[in-house]
Amino acid sequence: MQQATRRTIWTALTALVLAGPVALTVWRTGEGKALSTILVAVGVVALVAMAVSVVAPSRLRGLTAAFGIDRIIGAHRWLGMLAIGAALTHLALAVVRSPTLLNPLAASLSIQWGWLATTAMVGVGLVAAWGRRSGRRYEVWARIHVLLAAAAIVLAALHVLWLGHLISDPVLRVVLSALTLAFLAVLFLRWVWRPLFSPHGAYVVYGVRHEGPSTATLVLAPVHMHRGLRFHPGQFVWLRLRRSVLGAEEHPFTIASSARVTGRLELTIRGSGDFSTTLAALPTGERVWLDGPHGAFTSEQEAPGLVLVAGGVGITPMMSMLRTLADHDDRRTHHLVVAQRPDEPLFEPELTSLARRLDLRVTRTAGRRVDAALLDGVLPPEPLRDRLDYFVCGSPSLLAGSLAAIEQLGIPAERVNTEQFGWSGPLPIGGTRTRRHDDGAVR
Repeated sequence: MQQATRRTIWTALTALVLAGPVALTVWRTGEGKALSTILVAVGVVALVAMAVSVVAPSRLRGLTAAFGIDRIIGAHRWLGMLAIGAALTHLALAVVRSPTLLNPLAASLSIQWGWLATTAMVGVGLVAAWGRRSGRRYEVWARIHVLLAAAAIVLAALHVLWLGHLISDPVLRVVLSALTLAFLAVLFLRWVWRPLFSPHGAYVVYGVRHEGPSTATLVLAPVHMHRGLRFHPGQFVWLRLRRSVLGAEEHPFTIASSARVTGRLELTIRGSGDFSTTLAALPTGERVWLDGPHGAFTSEQEAPGLVLVAGGVGITPMMSMLRTLADHDDRRTHHLVVAQRPDEPLFEPELTSLARRLDLRVTRTAGRRVDAALLDGVLPPEPLRDRLDYFVCGSPSLLAGSLAAIEQLGIPAERVNTEQFGWSGPLPIGGTRTRRHDDGAVR
């Protein structure tokens, strides 16, 4: 299925889940006073937006393959803000209608659940804003964020159950029950089944191949008798060293191996922190657990060729693409622009071999910035260059310069795909499909 089709299906499904319960609530409860109808509808908006914002980053593979992690996290944040705003509006309208609710200690238990749910939702937003500031440990604030979100959902559900207004209607009861079961199924898959029981995530270290002074390739093989992970070149996995629901540290790493080789998986990792350094020193036979594949940084092989711009270890997804193209005996013309450290020319012998197996033009920047003049000398003339697919992966500075150059050359934004290591705010070109690693680890 093409990515555009997947996006259309997921967008329609999300719109239905967001708008359907609200419209149904207005239809089934709209015969009373206008303020009461608005009050209930806004409350449903808060509940549904909060639920969808929790489901969005739960690593549904079809969703991450359609939109990429960056867009999903962006939607998660906007839905979270919508949920908080709707919850506060719902509370304000309730107090306007019944001023006695301003004192939750004198209110009924159902109203107290509502107050606590709203407080927890505001806490979710505050923790997220605090955690995104530089210097905050991701593992700490992310767990607090998750626990507060779980508390908000549970308390909101108790508020709805204790009030009984919605579940007293048979149609709303069936719809809300179905949505609740689907919500719980997604959370069970994300937080229980995959981290604790899924046999497809178990891999064993087959070996470690050192690519340079600070970079190594972790070669993995599936533990159980299955064909291994099926993925598209450019996708990534989350890796953890032990099975646990919340306590295990995990990080995303791009797959470097060919998608045609399913019995072995390779992750090329630069040692930039304790976790990545530990991975490079893992002994043969050590078990690790993977969650994936994820990501939309992939090519659908519809363009007449690819332009790959890589910085440092950002060449990892490009190697997966090129290895897969070589295994497919691809005959299109491709261009690779590589900006690497002089003391660590990653994959140089293999790139020479791939250039013979493919029609691959390799350009090494040798310390020069990737700018419009450089790309203009690399790319074919118009109009062919406008029909190529562009993939840019590397540090924020490489992306900023490369995307500015691509924009100057008039390349259509929809042809550009990016993958960014680290966080530096919005990218300088619109319409790109992006994935950013927000945990600060460099692959």
